[in-house]
Amino acid sequence: MLTIPPSISAQLEAGTSTLCWCWRLTRPDGFKLGFCDHDQALEIDGLGFLPMARMASPDAETETGLAPDQAGLSLVLEDDRITLGELRAGVWDETQVELLRADWSAPDQNVRVQAWWFGAVAIFNQGCEVELLGREHRLERQIGRVFARSCDASLGDVRCGVEAMHANYPLGCDRAFATCRDRFSNTSNFRGFPYLVGNDVLIASPANENARDGGSRGLGG
Repeated sequence: MLTIPPSISAQLEAGTSTLCWCWRLTRPDGFKLGFCDHDQALEIDGLGFLPMARMASPDAETETGLAPDQAGLSLVLEDDRITLGELRAGVWDETQVELLRADWSAPDQNVRVQAWWFGAVAIFNQGCEVELLGREHRLERQIGRVFARSCDASLGDVRCGVEAMHANYPLGCDRAFATCRDRFSNTSNFRGFPYLVGNDVLIASPANENARDGGSRGLGG
């Protein structure tokens, strides 16, 4: 629930105010930057917020379900602490962007309106445009590896190890163990779990099997 300080609430109701927008950027490593659309620098919670008139306020769109809330933020890089090299290198990936409404005459009176995280970054000559993602986007991230029978590497990448000059490279790969073994002789780099049993094997009873010699069950080629 958004709690608005009484002083800010009164100004909003009056229609005239000394309010301004502030943006607090927090990188995953803890480094922070502050910007505002006021004509003078402000200090909030010990962080300086520098004037940056050309940083557009994002328009939040609330979506249903688990789809990430997204907003577009146009950011013109006027601060040398944000470099295009760092953006390209991923230093600013997953940076949190907090949108604050503050009273520039008393900056300690402020309220956090919304928060997003850096998504895709489109880099231009004089700046960049950042896709902002809501909290829910983290629920859709794949963390760690997926245990599956098929390989999760891409043909020819570092984890696969098959070079483009391989005679069978043009034939492609369907990520199956048999293909990796027979077409590329590359079983040592196979990144799947070909002997992972399926639900049919897990629910099968011993009476359903012809061979009861203690060997592995459900093995395919």
